[in-house]
Amino acid sequence: MSEAGNLPEAPEGRETGTEAPAPVSADLIHTVTKLDRAVKERRDTDVELINWWLYVLLLSWITAGIYSLYLLFRRVARIDEFSRRKHAYYQAVVEWTERQAAEKGRTDDVHYELQDLASGIDRAYANQLRPIKPTLSLVLTLVTLGLYWFYLVYRMNRYWWDAQVVEQDFDDTLSQVWTKLGIVRYPISFQLDQSKRRSYALNLILSILTLGIWGLVWDYKIHTDPDNLYRAYHSIEDTILNTVRSH
Repeated sequence: MSEAGNLPEAPEGRETGTEAPAPVSADLIHTVTKLDRAVKERRDTDVELINWWLYVLLLSWITAGIYSLYLLFRRVARIDEFSRRKHAYYQAVVEWTERQAAEKGRTDDVHYELQDLASGIDRAYANQLRPIKPTLSLVLTLVTLGLYWFYLVYRMNRYWWDAQVVEQDFDDTLSQVWTKLGIVRYPISFQLDQSKRRSYALNLILSILTLGIWGLVWDYKIHTDPDNLYRAYHSIEDTILNTVRSH
């Protein structure tokens, strides 16, 4: 029969009968930091521009069109800044999920889904969501005496629809992976705003037929597109970030 003084001591970091929680790896912490940074950057990138009515009824006339060029630059810059932030955000979410799968010993179960998710995001940002480049766009618009503007409007007109489709596809696939890994029980879904799906050709024709009147309506929609979508994007990001922090 053992005496009290001869009882074995509990290993360091462990009490008798209880196990210490497994330490969080430095790589996982780094990934969470990257995701947190990408979400917090929206305070600088996801901003509303000047009120459209103030611009059309006052500033465009007072500045003899100079402010219109500046606003064109800002619209394109806002899109590119949003794209850069979202690309980093998607990459951080995928990287965190890969590390979670590895820690759970489930890498093989979700390998192909995560590979498709990562390649799909990279493909989108190399094609339909590629940078528009505000400085180059402004220079080309001036050099071509406005002809490049038609292509620029085409890109801006469809950007926010394409960005929504990418977001929805990403969230749907991520939900499947997270459910399989036991990270969430219910899917995370992003609802498309169908009003952002506009025909460039139809709007251009209507603008010509109405002698520019419809062009003002079209311009208003392009100007306010992101303002109407930011809340939906931010809600999904907050849900994902809170889920990551809780693990």
